[in-house]
This record gives sequence, C-alpha cells and structure tokens, in this order.
Amino acid sequence: MKKLLLATIAVVLTLAAPLAQGDAPGDETRFALRDELLRVINRDRAQFGLHPVKLDPVASALADDYCRQQIRNGTTGHFTLDGLAPYMRYSLAGGNDGVSENVAAWSANYGFGDRALYDMMRRSEKAMMDEAEPHDGHRKTILDPNATHVGIGLAWERGEFRIAEEFIRRYVEWVRPLARTASTGDRAMLRVQPHAGYIVEAITVHHEPFPQAMSAKLANDIASYSLPQKRREYLPRLHDQVEQTASYRREVHATYGDGRQGDFEVAPDGGVAFAIPFPDGPGVYTVVVWVHARGAHEAIPATNVSVRVSESTASSGTR
Repeated sequence: MKKLLLATIAVVLTLAAPLAQGDAPGDETRFALRDELLRVINRDRAQFGLHPVKLDPVASALADDYCRQQIRNGTTGHFTLDGLAPYMRYSLAGGNDGVSENVAAWSANYGFGDRALYDMMRRSEKAMMDEAEPHDGHRKTILDPNATHVGIGLAWERGEFRIAEEFIRRYVEWVRPLARTASTGDRAMLRVQPHAGYIVEAITVHHEPFPQAMSAKLANDIASYSLPQKRREYLPRLHDQVEQTASYRREVHATYGDGRQGDFEVAPDGGVAFAIPFPDGPGVYTVVVWVHARGAHEAIPATNVSVRVSESTASSGTR
C-alpha cells in the first residue's frame, strides 16, 4: 500500500499595490466568488481530461469557518492553534470522506472590494496551477483524478483574505459512522458500503499523539501535513480453495505474503464490517478505507476519519 500523502504547502501571497476599495462583503459576493472558483477549478481539470468536481456545501461551510478562524488568529497555513491538521478538522466536524486541502492568503493595510477579491482568487488559482515539480503540491491536489467534490471556503476582513479548497474523495457510504471519541479498551465498529463499481481493498489505521496547542508563528511555519507513518493495515479475509481434477483433489491454503489470511469479510454486495481496535495507546487514530474500481489497480484513499482515543479506566487502573 503506497503512502498516503495528504499535504500541500500553503501559498502566502502579499499585495504590493492598492486594489479597489469596497463595502463589507455579503453572502451574495461569497456565493458569486465560490461559483467562479469552482468554474476555474473545473476548467483547469478539463484541460487534463479530468472529470469536474461538484461543490460540497457542507465542506464549504466548514472551510468558511476555517478561513474566518485564520483571520482571527493571524494564521495562513493548514493548522489551527489547537494543533488540528486538516483531516482532523474535517473529520471531527462530521466529515467522513477522504480530504486534501489547498490554502491561500492575502494581506494589505486596507479593505478589499469585489473586483479585488475576484482578482486575488483567480491569481491564487493560477499560482497553484503554475507550480512545477517537485514543489507542485497544490497543482496535484487540484488535478487529483480521484476527487469527486470540493468545498470552497472564503473570508475577508480588514485587509485580510483567506481561501481554502477542500478536495473530497467520496467513494463509500457509511452504514454505521464511527464515533469520534473512544477509549483504548474499545473496538469501534466500522460499516461501509462502497459505491457501485468499487471494491474495498484495505483499511489502514494511523496513530499519532494528541495534537498540541501552538503559536500562530509555529502554525504558519508548518508548510505541509500528512498522515503519520505509524499505522496498522487490515486486509480482506482470504478463503481456502479446493483444486480438483479427475485424478486428484487438493486444498489450497490462501494467505497474503506475510502469512495472514486477512482481517475482515467482504459481503456479496461489497459491504464491509470491521471492529477497529486501538492497540497503540491513547492518541488520535485516523481510519482510511482504501478502494479501487473493478478492473483497476490504483488504490483510492476514500476516508480520513479521526477518532480521539483516551486511556480506558480499566487499563489505567491496572498499572
């Protein structure tokens, strides 16, 4: 299973010349800006033969909140002052799908009018698309062939403008969503149904310490983010088979390369149920369900569900 890299570095752009002044922004401006950025994103994707992404209203509302929080806190990157990474923010707010984030920030010593906002937004998107390898994280996120939706967040106030693009990969339905809190003695029941034409390939569970509060300077200095490398991988269960001809009958013991037979059953309709353990102690566990299209081999990280896991009373009492 290839490493899941969710991060893109933050673009921080500062205006050097005055732009048009304007009154306080309203919802009409926000909706118009969002529609325009969606159009530009899908124009850029179409140039590379990629399907358009749909606007996700819930992810957009969450992204709006994050942009407003950035302006309040004087931050420009991917992290909030409580140390939450984008996948944690999205998940703990109720999101269940895979997510990758682009952000951009503009600053000046005066307010912005509508014309200036449109100009900064288009220039931000162009700057991302003009990136070249190996520093092309924003571009790759926009051109993710597996993205299905996007949340677009916008906030501007007193010469500060923030943009957030939350690209969503939606390939499974949660029959039973995971609780966002648990204890080390628990097993969280996961139940998912992949969309038609897709198969669950694996489940990885990534573990990291609880996030720590940080200063605005430190949050701004962190240029990228990714899931922790510490993880456990769970695979579909393999079943023994019988090979039989007219002359012999042989049982074949099916195993993976490490000798395991797998961890969870896949139902005839493709659904998966699995009780996720938390064996690595307290912290944040992020659950990634990997799927692939029938007949294809590319694995798609279809979820990023983060669960805060505390020490159970029973285990702490035995130490």
